[in-house]
Amino acid sequence: MTDRPSPGSQRAATVVGIVCAVLFAGIAAIVVWEPIVGADTAGILALRSLTSPALTTVMLAASFVAHGKLAIPLALLLAILIDRVAGHDDALLYAGACLSGEVLHLALKALVRHHRPVGISPKLTDAGWYSFPSGHAMLAVVIFGLGALLATRTAPRSVRVVAIAIATIVVVMVGISRVYLGAHWPSDVIGALVAGLGWSAACLAWEARRAASRAVAPSGATQRL
Repeated sequence: MTDRPSPGSQRAATVVGIVCAVLFAGIAAIVVWEPIVGADTAGILALRSLTSPALTTVMLAASFVAHGKLAIPLALLLAILIDRVAGHDDALLYAGACLSGEVLHLALKALVRHHRPVGISPKLTDAGWYSFPSGHAMLAVVIFGLGALLATRTAPRSVRVVAIAIATIVVVMVGISRVYLGAHWPSDVIGALVAGLGWSAACLAWEARRAASRAVAPSGATQRL
């Protein structure tokens, strides 16, 4: 069973969520009204200049980690793990964050309607519909980042640090792979990482607020008796 989130953690999650929302809105505005095609193109070409068969294999593997065929089973396993080590509430929070994150990323794509890079580098992986934000990168933050945070909430600090570090590496590799493989602009990935972090923080803030409300309710009821 997890400890009840502290007011400090709720405030921190709320601040992170708000900051990320503002940053994402700014990035989206730049993409929509002032396309940074030059910088985006330079980023793609810089990565492609490093191309090699071995690196392409690594990038394909990194991208596949966040593909639904693998990401969904991994998310289910993480949900089961979280349920066992942290409790039902955290497992439900995680499942809800993943499912709602998928809906949110689709809604953001439909809202921004940004085209994918074409004719700049070979497209080496499947990619369809709109480009901003990258669904692979955004959901990698939620599935692996939030998953690592919740799964190690009651673990020793050393375990928690290692798990979060591994999740961070996975998320960064997924983001880089989507640009390297020609599926996204760099700005798609940056916006996705900000959106994924912001959504994870928002879910944690909601959970902390709900836990605080449940803790206050019994004492309030007792006082009225």
